[in-house]
Amino acid sequence: MSEEKKERPQLGLAIPVTNKVKSSSYDLKGNIIIDGKSYRFGAYKAQASGQGKMAQGQEYFYFHRVEPMDAAATTAGATDFDPKELEA
Repeated sequence: MSEEKKERPQLGLAIPVTNKVKSSSYDLKGNIIIDGKSYRFGAYKAQASGQGKMAQGQEYFYFHRVEPMDAAATTAGATDFDPKELEA
């Protein structure tokens, strides 16, 4: 029997931001495709307090912004995603 690797669709891209221009910039940003529609997102890194399901000090990201890409194109701001910023 020949086994074929099932092709998985590309659903988006999440990029950790390591060279932040401002401390208020997102720590994780990118886009995701849901039901054929593209959305832009921004998230900040945080550490768990240990009061919930996660262990104290465990890192996680919380999403601050999720908006349709067409709306994102009309709004300008310091946290806009620009792939050129990622090049060293």
